[in-house]
Amino acid sequence: MAVKKRKKRRFTIHFDMGIVGVIGLGVVCFCIFLWMFLLGVWSGQTVLLPSTPGKGPDVLTRMASGLWQQGKDGLKEGLESGREAMGKLNEAGNALVEDVVVLSDSKEPAFFSLQVATFRDKKEAHRSVLGWQARGQDAFYLPPEGDSEAYRVFVGRFDKLAQANVVAAELENDEHVRAYITLLPVTKQGK
Repeated sequence: MAVKKRKKRRFTIHFDMGIVGVIGLGVVCFCIFLWMFLLGVWSGQTVLLPSTPGKGPDVLTRMASGLWQQGKDGLKEGLESGREAMGKLNEAGNALVEDVVVLSDSKEPAFFSLQVATFRDKKEAHRSVLGWQARGQDAFYLPPEGDSEAYRVFVGRFDKLAQANVVAAELENDEHVRAYITLLPVTKQGK
């Protein structure tokens, strides 16, 4: 008697889905693709456009920082030509407009400053101010306002936002401190 050869069964997978299963699969795939899109946008913003221009490792970052620097230089040239025009107007007898920041609510003069720390203890705030002053910075703190219990430590007094941005970038790079630009009224000179 001869033995029959058995055929090997191939491994097969079968999916049987109804309309609810197909819709569920579509929703899951949509969520995955949406998540990948959002992750791609986030990584593109953080990798291609770093917070400090010119510090990125790749070619695209260096090119973007070069374009940023060109735009910044063009802005400086535009401001200088505007100042020259204002000087000519002043020579003609018109009043020269001063660079004073005015708070829109109260119409009182103000200045920009960088908030670098917040403390609940006055002694700690004073110690931090002394530390910043030892580093050569114009530092001060403000007492708590309203419901707050926080003594806020500030560095610098700037007439223009651009100056505050430059110093904030320097502090973040050199001191590794996150600085927040704040507009303060002149009456709050600090202690």
